[in-house]
Amino acid sequence: MGVLATFTPQAAADAHSPWGYYGPVKGIKYKNRATIADSSRLYASTTAAKNGSGNVPSGYLGALARLYKGSTLCASNGYSYTSGPANSLSVPTLGKGCGKGTYHSYGVTKAYTGNGYKAVYTFKSPSVNHRSLTAGPAAPGHGTAPAWPKNAKGETYGSGLEATSPGNAPDLIRAYTTGGEVGYVKRAELEDEPAPASPREAVALQKRLAGADRRIAVYDTDGTTVLGDFVVRRAPASALTQGH
Repeated sequence: MGVLATFTPQAAADAHSPWGYYGPVKGIKYKNRATIADSSRLYASTTAAKNGSGNVPSGYLGALARLYKGSTLCASNGYSYTSGPANSLSVPTLGKGCGKGTYHSYGVTKAYTGNGYKAVYTFKSPSVNHRSLTAGPAAPGHGTAPAWPKNAKGETYGSGLEATSPGNAPDLIRAYTTGGEVGYVKRAELEDEPAPASPREAVALQKRLAGADRRIAVYDTDGTTVLGDFVVRRAPASALTQGH
């Protein structure tokens, strides 16, 4: 497998979700998976790939990674896209995690449909116990999303780790502030980023936004009281792995 840009920390403990298979999308079959690793730093990674040999055109693959401590969101990327023909794309979270505890990786991948992109969750990774450097048992599959509780404004709230697809996550997703307090980010704000309509737009977007960070508010369950902020990071080109 050839590499355009690599990010290869040596994992002391790492675990992968099963491959998830989907498609065909615009005549192409795909697969994805989530990885959790604990080495010189703790990170989650999401891999999107063509299910089979050969490459897909530039901009056909997109992915973001999300790291959860317990059931609380610790780190998230914006989407990254392939900058050239590729068979796969792997994207890691940045930063060092949220302290000692049990972590999972649960990411999202995108595939070009001919008219925008189809977003698909990975399966959840097994857990890794950060600082004890051991991998836990395999996580369950997607299962069924719970009946989310609602606040006084009618907004649902809960853990994004329990969502079963990008479309049924709660309105308020439990997350850590940069100061380590637990609150909720608004799903609309977490996902508020440009949505390319074509591979050409995706490649241009990747070039323009790679490495850019974005801060969003973290709220109490009322969706109004601000407790702190959360940083949505976009991996630089040097952190992406594109395979051939």
